Amino acid sequence: MFAFRVLCQLGGRKAGGKMWRTKSQRKASATERLELAKLWWHWQPHEAQKRLFCSTASVRIAACGRRWGKTESLSVDIASLALTERGSFQLLIAPTESQARLLGEAVLDKLENAFASGDARLDDRKLVVRSRPHLMLTIPPIGPSRGDVSQVLCRTAGRDGRSLRGLWAHRIIVDEAAHVPDRVLKEVLPPMLADKGGEFVLASSPNGRRSAFYALFARGSVPSKAQAGVSTQAFQCPTSDNKAHLDSAWLSSQRDDMGDALYAQEFEAQFLDDFGMVFREDEISAAITVIDGVRIERTEVLSDPVPGRFYVAGIDWGRKWDYTVVSVLDVETSPAKLVHLSRWRGTGWETQAADTAAIIARFLPRRVLADGNSIGDPIAEMLTAQIRKLIPRTGYRPTVERFTFSAESKQQLIDRLCIGFAARAVQFPPHKALLNELRCFEYAPGGPGRLKMAAQSGGHDDCVISLALAFFAAPDPSAAHTEGLGILLGSAGGMEPRE
Repeated sequence: MFAFRVLCQLGGRKAGGKMWRTKSQRKASATERLELAKLWWHWQPHEAQKRLFCSTASVRIAACGRRWGKTESLSVDIASLALTERGSFQLLIAPTESQARLLGEAVLDKLENAFASGDARLDDRKLVVRSRPHLMLTIPPIGPSRGDVSQVLCRTAGRDGRSLRGLWAHRIIVDEAAHVPDRVLKEVLPPMLADKGGEFVLASSPNGRRSAFYALFARGSVPSKAQAGVSTQAFQCPTSDNKAHLDSAWLSSQRDDMGDALYAQEFEAQFLDDFGMVFREDEISAAITVIDGVRIERTEVLSDPVPGRFYVAGIDWGRKWDYTVVSVLDVETSPAKLVHLSRWRGTGWETQAADTAAIIARFLPRRVLADGNSIGDPIAEMLTAQIRKLIPRTGYRPTVERFTFSAESKQQLIDRLCIGFAARAVQFPPHKALLNELRCFEYAPGGPGRLKMAAQSGGHDDCVISLALAFFAAPDPSAAHTEGLGILLGSAGGMEPRE
């Protein structure tokens, strides 16, 4: 087990309290430390490094391409904070001894250079290195009290993080986090931050989509309000961010040697498809487009309905912690286009029916296909009644059809959406929650000899199901002017109508 501790005496702010640092304190700290990094180490970060360094999120996840400058950026961040936060304790984690040593030695090098700079602000402090080459870093004051000692402890994760249990930290930094065991990232490290409401920083080159690192990255890619003071932000950091320091001809040769897929992972910081992913990344990417008149506002896809267009709607009702999602597709022509998506949770069934009816009343879809399991019958009736209240004087009487989920019917539903992606028969704007769910939707063991399809553990698939229901409801060629789409889909039968 690799270990390295550095101790520093600090003269500035003192770490402590339930919440270690507020958002405004993080912002002020980053501004100050950027200036000190320039003074001590002549560090001139590129714009992407600066964005990561200056983030005010308490949880930061960075997917980095090779030669992006990850080790340099992390070492500056760690060393500068050790020299400006009195009494702070930072824990550095890496999957192997060589990787832990690489980051630990980079931090030590920064600290030694700072003390050698002649900066008068460091005159009353000293740098103590313990257990070298197992590197335990400390910067205590001269005649210190323990509360004034800033510490940086560098360790390897091991197989299950057992040796890390019992530690606490103001801040945990995980290098090459995609290669750290999922159990360590999910179960061992986060509780160490509970004492002080600390910060969690994870950086790594991508390593597929079945890891806890990818799940955290996907979660941080979706804008959301901070919960209990904890905000999460993800950063995709391709090698091209550092183009001023790299040879473009050399990068081009690497693409030729490695092939597009491996190059995308290693240099473009893309998460490649793993075995078990239901939707292919290239097909998801091909479906993303800018649609005239369609915009994204916060968690919704919005547009103004066009009278006379052929719309269909899919509804996935939320239960417990799930979201209710309503998707509307314009299927007048092929490919079908997502023109509306609303997503919410935490409301009663009557409110959900009323909110959904308002959307239906705006778009007047010719088919409405809703999740019909469990609560599906009564809420479908509520929805029909609410629609008729909103538009009582027209001849519009949509049938709210019920889709009953079973292993077989769900397979049929998702297969049709997969075929739609493969045939380039569906398009949508870059809605982050939808993209996150599509990329985390996977096959998993579902019993003897069977596979089930669902979100990764702890994730959501409500947007996927809602989109799939809408796509399943798209008409056959005899029902609308949908040549390519209709030929692809055929009839969307097998559903039970609810008047």
